[in-house]
Amino acid sequence: MRSIIGNEKVVISLVLLAMVLFALLPLRPPRIWLYPLLRDMAQAKLDWQARDMAVYETEHFRIKYTAADEDTVIMVAQAAEAAYRPVTAALGVEPRGKTLLLVYPDRREMNQVFGWSGDQSAMGVYWGGVIQLLSPHGWLQAGESTAEFIRSGPMVHEFTHLVFDHMTNGNYSRWFTEGLAQYVEYKTSGYEWLTNTNRKPGSLYSQADLDGDFDNLPDQSLAYRASLTAIRYIAEVYGEQKLQEVMQRMQQGQSCKAAIADSLELDYEQFGNKWRQWAVSSNKQ
Repeated sequence: MRSIIGNEKVVISLVLLAMVLFALLPLRPPRIWLYPLLRDMAQAKLDWQARDMAVYETEHFRIKYTAADEDTVIMVAQAAEAAYRPVTAALGVEPRGKTLLLVYPDRREMNQVFGWSGDQSAMGVYWGGVIQLLSPHGWLQAGESTAEFIRSGPMVHEFTHLVFDHMTNGNYSRWFTEGLAQYVEYKTSGYEWLTNTNRKPGSLYSQADLDGDFDNLPDQSLAYRASLTAIRYIAEVYGEQKLQEVMQRMQQGQSCKAAIADSLELDYEQFGNKWRQWAVSSNKQ
């Protein structure tokens, strides 16, 4: 593995080859079998790109960081370990091996990894088997502690993405993983992403909107709020066991739509109507 990771061109070529095979193979089950290979290759590439970073290891995480974060790496490590048990208990799955976590000193360096424009402002990103975080220096206010980083930081959210991705081998809808990550975050710390626009009565996007181009919906805070509301509807109306059943069905290869419809014994279009009605009637917005 060292010889592959040590050659960026080889890693990129293998990733591109895996992506082509992934696109050509039928949806299930071969694509689900290939997905872990694609994810491992992406992880190897990111790990190699971060080869000059310092390393700090905990029981479940391998954290890479720059000199700018020598004073915050312990905070990041504590937040990571604090997230581990709640997330794995909620999903009923533990990832194999230690999770790679990269800490970038500023938004510019973090954005460069993904080719983002300068207006991107995520505090954390999960992609390719790796959690990538903006340094706590970049967003914590003066005097705020590790406890605040654990409560409102991105670790629970991004680690939920990672565990769910490992659980389902990428077999999920974009809105569902964002709603689930927020739900586990909410259950763990009580944190919710609230804005002036995402709490207006009746303003939530429709299920069709969420199933479309989720990442390009005009109001992302509203899109995220809608995804959380849909997940909360499943968990609070049908029970946590039903939410588990939906996830397990996706783990077994069912599509997100089929998993929800079969678990709830409800037409998928009805599901979309019902969670929005529930949100308004119970003031869950």
